[in-house]
Amino acid sequence: MKAIRIHQFGPTENVLQYDDVPTPTPAADEVLIRIEAASLNRADLGLRNGSYRVSPDELPIIPGREFAGIVEQTGSNVREFHVGQRVVAYAGKGGYAEYAKAKASEVRPVPDGIDLATAAAVPTVFLTAWFGLTEEAKLQSGEWLLVQAGSSGVGIAAIQIGKHLGAQVATTSSDDTKVKKLQHLGADIVIDYANDDFVLEVARATHKRGVDVVLEMIGGEIYTKSLEVLAPGGRLFSLGGAFGPIPEMPPQLSDGRKATRFSITNYLKAHPQGFRQLDTFLRLIKENTFHVVIDKAFSLAEARTAQRYLASREHFGKVVLTMA
Repeated sequence: MKAIRIHQFGPTENVLQYDDVPTPTPAADEVLIRIEAASLNRADLGLRNGSYRVSPDELPIIPGREFAGIVEQTGSNVREFHVGQRVVAYAGKGGYAEYAKAKASEVRPVPDGIDLATAAAVPTVFLTAWFGLTEEAKLQSGEWLLVQAGSSGVGIAAIQIGKHLGAQVATTSSDDTKVKKLQHLGADIVIDYANDDFVLEVARATHKRGVDVVLEMIGGEIYTKSLEVLAPGGRLFSLGGAFGPIPEMPPQLSDGRKATRFSITNYLKAHPQGFRQLDTFLRLIKENTFHVVIDKAFSLAEARTAQRYLASREHFGKVVLTMA
């Protein structure tokens, strides 16, 4: 089969190699999936440069933490899935390929009416936004939520989930086109950070009180300024600094404010049953309660171009690879 592999870590997409490799064989508790689409995530960029959970002795490795396709083969202990079934998997690696295996516990069925590219784009962003907002930040109806980087996959999911939970949602983006799209997705306030100071805009919108929850994933100055807009008792949770550093230890804050870091990978390791929340999201997406936004699709052979596009921050929503 064809696959994209990383043989050595590096700062650019040139380390991605388009290889011929053997098709994997599923173990007793695994399924083999013929992939139709795989979703790109910023974690893929960290994996490529060696900063994300993989040591050099594990190379070569096939990136791609989430993918969707058709069950090709099942392990001897697998009862929940069958050959020919449409599924989505959140395996952590292996998705940049024509076939990949995943533990049955990392796989969920895809309902009729949802295409597989859409399904592949759901797990990371919707599970991160849901558990980050409900479990980490304890977002309540009527509270103010600020979503930094609203045009990202997680940002788009968080805006919709925040509104679903009854919050008032502010978000940031960078140009008029993206601003209008985020308003259409339900954001109450969209701040063009290229032209406006989000600290001042949040103060104006909340009558100087501040917001109750901030979802922050940019780092650097944005992280620091996000702390400034927290209301008394406000909670900031960070998904890591994609474009700037964040403190190793969250700062101590006054008036009941709190800053934490959140990882969906770590959360699901501690709460594996949480993965089944994906069934709810797939149902709500089918019912048009939530919307998945796919910006661009690239072929597997175009993985370098796809990662370059993801890193550019030009996208609105998700970037995917398709095998067709």
